[in-house]
Amino acid sequence: MPHLMVASAAGTSQRRLVSETTRQELEKGYALAAKREGGEWKDLLSSENCGGLFEARRLVLVEEAHLLGKFPPGLESMLEGQESATHVLLVYADDPKTVFPKEVLPRIRWLRGEELPRFGAAKQRWVEARAAKMGIGVSPEGMNLLVESVEDPEEIVSELSKLVLASKDGLIGVEEVRALCFDEGEKALLSLLDGLCEADIRKVAGALPHLKRREPIPVVAALHNRFRLAFYRSVFDSPRLAKSASEALKARPYQERQASEAARHYERKRLGEFMKQLCGVNIGEKSGNRSGWFDLELAILGLLGAAKATRR
Repeated sequence: MPHLMVASAAGTSQRRLVSETTRQELEKGYALAAKREGGEWKDLLSSENCGGLFEARRLVLVEEAHLLGKFPPGLESMLEGQESATHVLLVYADDPKTVFPKEVLPRIRWLRGEELPRFGAAKQRWVEARAAKMGIGVSPEGMNLLVESVEDPEEIVSELSKLVLASKDGLIGVEEVRALCFDEGEKALLSLLDGLCEADIRKVAGALPHLKRREPIPVVAALHNRFRLAFYRSVFDSPRLAKSASEALKARPYQERQASEAARHYERKRLGEFMKQLCGVNIGEKSGNRSGWFDLELAILGLLGAAKATRR
């Protein structure tokens, strides 16, 4: 008789839960013997009662288990405990407790996806703990960039897997995060934002050819978010007021640090002019003026030329 295990989770959390459960079962000696979607309860429970001669322990994975419908009354006797030689893993996107009669619930092993924090300090602590569990340490700058640039915690786990392979003595810096955790377009946008904040001509010049293949509005939006914060930091001399402005704009630590760098390189008046130019490009694009990239590139180069101390 089979033993039922029910995994309830959605999206990437579901994939990770199923993958980890399958791995744990394999370690216990339960080889993945079959995969199926939906079907009939009676057929599922009877056909999985026994394995082949060389399959003393077997795991059956049932995806889209909601297609099975409600558990029929009278089949409770066909279920066994965890000592069964056959384990059936049923995968649901939602909590399926209403699918089973009350008397069956204690005989099932319930598996739920981890509730992952998606924002703020809780998300960063979770990522740090996950990295430590994987045997790597990420520098504060690298961790800030990773947490702030990748929204989905499950995607961060995937990025950490890449970083494990690239780590030297278990240590990961911001450059490794930049190199491995972004596609070419994202890397170019990040280089433009950071290069402009740092008044680094080479970084900006290297990023522009890649970005000009894209629509300008997303680039304008990213520049506006970063330099709006820099402008407000240049306006407020008081650290307390500057902090209040950052909190009002929901700035993240990496963005705030780079905005402070921009405020150090550019005069307040020039930052204000750049903001106006960005707004002009945005309005022009949305009203049908297709010279967006030409105007945006002139604005970027104009800001670089006005830097107090330009790197070369």
